[in-house]
Amino acid sequence: MVVALLAAPLIISCKPSRASSPPGDEPEEIERSTSPGVTLDAVPDGLRDKWKALVAAREDDRSAPAVTEAADALLADEPPALLRAGALEAKAEGAYLRGEDADAIALADEALGLLDGLESAGEEVPEALQVAIHRALGLALVRSGDPFRAVEVLDRLDGWKGLERELSRGARAVALDRKGDREGALVAFVGWRELLADDSPDAAYAEARVSALARGLERARIEALVERAPGPDAADCLRAALGVDPGDQAPAWVARCRPLPTRIGILLPRSGKLAALADQQFAAASAAVAVLGKERPVSVLWRDSGSSTTTTKAAADAIIADGAEVIIGPVGVGNVRAAVQVGGQARFLIPGEGLASARGVAASLEQRALALVGEVAKTHARAAVFVPDNGYGKRVRKALESSAMQASVTLSFVSYSPGEKSFGKLMGGVSGELEKGSALVIADALPRTELIVRQMRRAGMRVAGGRVDSEGPEVLVASMGEGLSPDAVSTKHDSLDGVILAPAAAPDASSRAFEDQYLAQQGELPDDQALLVWRALSAAWSGASGTLEPEAELVRVQGGRVVALQAP
Repeated sequence: MVVALLAAPLIISCKPSRASSPPGDEPEEIERSTSPGVTLDAVPDGLRDKWKALVAAREDDRSAPAVTEAADALLADEPPALLRAGALEAKAEGAYLRGEDADAIALADEALGLLDGLESAGEEVPEALQVAIHRALGLALVRSGDPFRAVEVLDRLDGWKGLERELSRGARAVALDRKGDREGALVAFVGWRELLADDSPDAAYAEARVSALARGLERARIEALVERAPGPDAADCLRAALGVDPGDQAPAWVARCRPLPTRIGILLPRSGKLAALADQQFAAASAAVAVLGKERPVSVLWRDSGSSTTTTKAAADAIIADGAEVIIGPVGVGNVRAAVQVGGQARFLIPGEGLASARGVAASLEQRALALVGEVAKTHARAAVFVPDNGYGKRVRKALESSAMQASVTLSFVSYSPGEKSFGKLMGGVSGELEKGSALVIADALPRTELIVRQMRRAGMRVAGGRVDSEGPEVLVASMGEGLSPDAVSTKHDSLDGVILAPAAAPDASSRAFEDQYLAQQGELPDDQALLVWRALSAAWSGASGTLEPEAELVRVQGGRVVALQAP
């Protein structure tokens, strides 16, 4: 057994994984002779007894001092070069097995020098002896010699198939690791690990090295290494190191390749102008930690980011110094930029859409708008789009106008002041269009969506899919759904019944336990902002923060709650 070739020379797996079944021409174990390449017929009569004594000593214990004594007795009689090389090989292997690597390397080099002389003289050199000498030399070099030369010797051994497959992969992993080839070593270690029995010390060592080598390696570099992985488990391990869930069918060791942070930081404003949501966000964090903490223990670190770039930078510095591996927050694009300058973009996960190159847990405003209009385009050729005349509305309008969506649905935009509360005149301008089959898209928060829908109902139209009105032309109504909460869509806001939403976050099956915990702690169900905090912490807890690719989700208001759009 070998813990990375540091104790003994042979690695043999007794319980291979799905990727470890070797091709038919590649044996899992190699029959190793005690007299490689040297037959008794080739031994002079006067030396046969001493040669037999050497072979017998090796058969008893290849690492015993008796092997060295027998080899020295033979060498004292100055045997022919081939026999001398065989005796030196026996001594080299014994030295390696005893941990005397410098002696093993010197003895193997001396033996190879003799073989080189024979080849120069035109004599045939047995391949088996070449392999045996290179084997002792290569393994000794891997363990404590020149790692660059070790890789060269391993390449030659691979050409001969001179090492068992597990031993070859393990030796190469250690050599590349010692050589400082971080990427090559990572590929080699995952390739070695997929051949090892789960309960072996070698497996534990390989997993530890995979974790250490992958940590801090650039994402693009690990992605490139996936193509070099020798088997499916090894490739899945590398993907898992990026945060990709390997799935329930993956071996347990592959699942362990996914980095799981032990310290998660929460960097949200408790003071300053951005602190309006502080109590709600921290209530959500408290409920989320209570739920996620049942899965595995994680240290949660809290820091007030304040509401300025200066306070955010200071807080980011402090929470990183505390050891936070993943940080939830901050909020505000300027503050996110400030935090990223301190800790790099990969460390931060925003409880909202991505900002300033940091990942977010919500789809972007543009993604949501396109998803909403894409749903409308499935059944309607025209739509009136109400947008506020502010930065939010301009982002939505720009996304829709620059999209290929225009080819499948004709959009007419209606702008209004962000403070507008009366929509009678604006609705009068589009009511004829709506009555003829246009859809209505509202890029705004739910309270203003409700005002616009009420005005539409006053004009004699009803929401398609809604259960409030039974008369009048049906109009498909879709809204961005900002400010989604249980109260905002309750039955007292029945004008919204039937409206399709593309919210930043909506409750789903994965959030049920969190919703129950939040209700128990706060006496009410969470809104979209609380759900965003839950999603951020859940992603960080599971190791998915680095690979999260949020997509827009569509729901429908129905009976005082939201349901998946496909639900009846």
